[in-house]
Amino acid sequence: MIKFLNKHKTQLGLTLIEALISTAIVGIGFIAVFNMVNFSVQSIDVSGERTKANYLISMIAEDIIGYKNTVYGVDAAESGISFNADGGITVDGEATTYKKFSEHLVDNSWQVGGGTTTNVCANKSAYNTKDNITNLYSNENTDAPSNKEKKWNEIFGTDRYLKCRSNKDIKNVKIFKLCKWDGCPNKIITSGTGNNEKIDDKSLFIGRVQVNLNDGKKRRFLYFQSDYQLVK
Repeated sequence: MIKFLNKHKTQLGLTLIEALISTAIVGIGFIAVFNMVNFSVQSIDVSGERTKANYLISMIAEDIIGYKNTVYGVDAAESGISFNADGGITVDGEATTYKKFSEHLVDNSWQVGGGTTTNVCANKSAYNTKDNITNLYSNENTDAPSNKEKKWNEIFGTDRYLKCRSNKDIKNVKIFKLCKWDGCPNKIITSGTGNNEKIDDKSLFIGRVQVNLNDGKKRRFLYFQSDYQLVK
């Protein structure tokens, strides 16, 4: 017993400096762990926004493709409206200025965000609370394309599903009309002038959906064929 006591007589405890250094090391470790947790939470939030953006972009493309044969701004059941074999619209057999969904979006691109006082998706004061959210189609328009644009405005323009951090978080839809004929807004030619004989359709409509996230730092694009017109 005496031997055991003598053996440990020279073993002293921690000095104050050693204790302070040990505390500092443990504290640095905890700070690193807290930073990792904070980064993980932010990563989960950004990943969730990207996933929702992918689904919503697909939703817009499906809306345009699914209702490509609807007329913008007019009741689809209006008498006398018919579609030709090439996709054109006539009223009582005569040509008309009515436009289908894709053709309307060629000249009237849809967008929310990017504005200063209007068309701003980050207008927090305009957000609806849970009790004030109503059915998107409670007041329907006469045509499907207008109802679809109304739905997009509600989903993207009021921060209902995707977070909008600033005016840089733009969401827009553009349709490009491609063809080989003179007078086409986006005429495709191989070289020089003249028609491109490799294109058989009268017109080809290519859609692009763009969604900016995280103060415009992350972007999602989707290109798709929205409609086409055949040559008679």
